[in-house]
Amino acid sequence: MTNYERINSERNIFLTKIFEPEENSLEFELTIGLVDELEKSNEILGVDIKSSRPIYHNKKSEIFKVIFDQYIAYSVINESYESLRGTEYVGEKIRTYKKSNFLDYVKADTCASLDYPGEFKHYAFISLNHIVNIVSTVEPRIEKIN
Repeated sequence: MTNYERINSERNIFLTKIFEPEENSLEFELTIGLVDELEKSNEILGVDIKSSRPIYHNKKSEIFKVIFDQYIAYSVINESYESLRGTEYVGEKIRTYKKSNFLDYVKADTCASLDYPGEFKHYAFISLNHIVNIVSTVEPRIEKIN
């Protein structure tokens, strides 16, 4: 199984780091969550959701580094506010969009086009705590680091 397939098939992913190692490049880490074996009773906004199993990450969790050597734009959204609208995409946790609101925004608010810098795509990484949207002319590299 490739790193892409591993992340794309996983339900419980956390964004644990994000930074720009160099100007106009982006790296972030996705950590595979572990589901606690013990069920716990939890209350959310005053509602008892009874038995549930917390999801967490620790030193035993698998960690993947996602690297974009260059990008046109990116955004990080608290997953509680993301609408995940987009009409044409492939993938589950790693999505590649042909049409999306984020692509429309980048086309409207930048000078990016097929002429400059060339063909670009919208990649979205869906985690339990954040959504990372990236528009880039290059595909990401995904490396397993733990």
